Amino acid sequence: MSSQADQARLERGYRRLLACYPTSFRQQSGEEILAVLLDTAQEGQRRIGLAESADLIRGALRMRLRPPGRPPRTLRSAVKLMCLGAAVELATLITIVVTAASVRHDVLLRDSAHWPTVLAQLIIDAVAAPLGMALWLLVAWGLARGHDWARLVCAGMFCLLTGKLVVALADHATAYARADLIAGGTLWVLALAVLALVFSRPAARYFQPQPQARLSR
Repeated sequence: MSSQADQARLERGYRRLLACYPTSFRQQSGEEILAVLLDTAQEGQRRIGLAESADLIRGALRMRLRPPGRPPRTLRSAVKLMCLGAAVELATLITIVVTAASVRHDVLLRDSAHWPTVLAQLIIDAVAAPLGMALWLLVAWGLARGHDWARLVCAGMFCLLTGKLVVALADHATAYARADLIAGGTLWVLALAVLALVFSRPAARYFQPQPQARLSR
């Protein structure tokens, strides 16, 4: 592949990642940033590295989730905790995939009769993790923009996680899937902290019936 073709392929990759950034930012600085990225790329580089992709995506999330104006510290902390919740969901998914074989071996060795229950729980968690990650980020965006529905979803998430944790503690499967239980407990604590923050008095003043009016200031 020629050097020109390599650069064209690399440029397309950068443009796809830059598309994650807000439109206004891309219009003002997109081409300049793209030029810098291409100039600092290694000779003959065809693809964007994993670390570089993660940095660009993290920057896009930071810009999109940044609350407009001067929100209270409690709200900024809540948004950060929601992003942390999304990271925990991702870590949960990775843990389930990596430890599935060892969990199966442990269950079959101790009590094979419980394997269907454990397997069902692992499958449910593996499917729910990506959806949960998207939900945490969506609610973080809603909180950052002052949408009152995001606070209601936070309350719903806390109730859902509470019920899930109670069921997990009562289920014998948690004796084998300890990592999953730890992740569930961590998410519950995060949801509780977010709930306390977004319904605090300083944060309550930030939420208005029509947040778009605040965004246009």
